Amino acid sequence: MMTIIRKNPDVVAAPVGSYSHLTIVPRDKDILVLAGQVGTDSEGNVPADVNEQLRNALLNVTRILNSEGVASDGIVKINLWLTEEIDRDRFIEMWNEFHGGQPPSTTLAYVSALAQPAFKVEVEAWAAR
Repeated sequence: MMTIIRKNPDVVAAPVGSYSHLTIVPRDKDILVLAGQVGTDSEGNVPADVNEQLRNALLNVTRILNSEGVASDGIVKINLWLTEEIDRDRFIEMWNEFHGGQPPSTTLAYVSALAQPAFKVEVEAWAAR
């Protein structure tokens, strides 16, 4: 069993959300680096709603990792980029469901555009196995 260590050192302020400031990966583990996942569904359709795009992007991350035998607790770093604001309550619900109580080191940023105008969300993840 791999033990990923997640910490919030007291040398900085506590996280402002559900994430860890620091994630430590044990030696001799595979590192899986995912390309940015956009909000397409499993057939490649892009919903217009930012909430649905985020849900799809997180599902895409989960599906890719599961295909390699890795669960969400193996994620060590995740970056979320959105082009429009998302309802905070919906975000927290989706985010907590996604990480299952093991929030990785996380960055969430709002950007002006992504690779295609229809894309409102992109999620990049790094995981350990």
